[in-house]
Amino acid sequence: MPASFLVSRGLCSFAFTGALFAVACGNKADDDDSNKGGAGAAAMNGGTTNAGTGATQGGSGNAANGGSAGAGTGNTTGGTGGSSNGGMGAGGSAGKAMNGGSAGSGMTMGGANGSGAGVAGAQTGGDAGMAPGGSGGMPMGGAAGSGMSGSGGGGLKDPVPSKGCDSSAAPPASGEAMFQVGSKMREYILRLPEGYDGKTPMRIIFAFHGAQGSAVQVDNGDPPNDGLEPTGPYYGIKEHADDHTIFVAGQADGTWNDGDVDYVTTLVDKLKGELCLDESRILATGFSMGGIMTLRVACNLYDTFRAVAPMSCSLSASNCPAGGAHIAYWSSHGEQDTTINISNGEAARDEFAKRNGCSMDDPTPYGSDGCVAYQGCDDGYPVNWCQFEGIHQPPPFSGPAIWEFLSQF
Repeated sequence: MPASFLVSRGLCSFAFTGALFAVACGNKADDDDSNKGGAGAAAMNGGTTNAGTGATQGGSGNAANGGSAGAGTGNTTGGTGGSSNGGMGAGGSAGKAMNGGSAGSGMTMGGANGSGAGVAGAQTGGDAGMAPGGSGGMPMGGAAGSGMSGSGGGGLKDPVPSKGCDSSAAPPASGEAMFQVGSKMREYILRLPEGYDGKTPMRIIFAFHGAQGSAVQVDNGDPPNDGLEPTGPYYGIKEHADDHTIFVAGQADGTWNDGDVDYVTTLVDKLKGELCLDESRILATGFSMGGIMTLRVACNLYDTFRAVAPMSCSLSASNCPAGGAHIAYWSSHGEQDTTINISNGEAARDEFAKRNGCSMDDPTPYGSDGCVAYQGCDDGYPVNWCQFEGIHQPPPFSGPAIWEFLSQF
């Protein structure tokens, strides 16, 4: 392996001025006055499950089929909100105590999709988003339920195991690697989670670096441009990810270009054979030039990738052929970006809102970061847009925000 493997390219940031893709475009548990409230019995069909009152810590309740899961009231630390699994009900409310409990997830496993925006979490752990399928409000003033129309595509679908799930060969090790694309040897970095067992299909997130970056920069979480703060590994997403997520940092051959669609296709096929992937949950993100590469993936590989999250990007007719199908889409852009003007990010957003059948009227705000969710999108193909006060940079909330979006698939 050459000694120059994955060194930072040191390329200058530049303005992207190519032609824009201009488009119009019943049961109740007993109360308990002991140190911890007893957990309520599960309500089978829409009943209320209440944890004990007057407890030091409220017990948690779970609703079996869409009932509200209640946390203890009057306690010092709120109980855990319930989630509705297998039904069509909304997630349980959070504990209403002094330091509120965590919100119910509000995720329906196979139930109906959310159609409205969730209610924002209160400062000390408010209610979950009440739209069926919406995300729960986070404790301590977190984001509201997203309530994106059809965001779950009818609930989380069963995984689609890749060929590698049946392989008896040892998986590749985490770290730097090389592979052949046509006549060239190309590079990437692979990170397997600790829980990888070679038999459980896992989602995979591809991350693409910017013009001044490299795969090493993405993997380390170093600043993507001079003068910026570190983002954390994989734009801060990795620290929020669960133990069923594989990460790959792609490495450009100088700069990302239209020919790199073959690089991504070849790498995806290679990893499908070597790893136990969930082929229905192949995802991508990137910043600046890497955001533009993410758009190439969205426009050309929508039958392979389920969702994308480009940051500070621009769309051109050369990298995004007309007539492409829908793909779940999240994007962010700084209002003071002078490298790639925010109008370019807006044009890309509008293109995917059109492809996904979204209404461009009155998008619904969610969370506390200035993000909005467009309404009326095709079932399972939301479009979210996060405009923030900043320059050419990933948003300071990139890690939790992108993970919240991508992990719903």
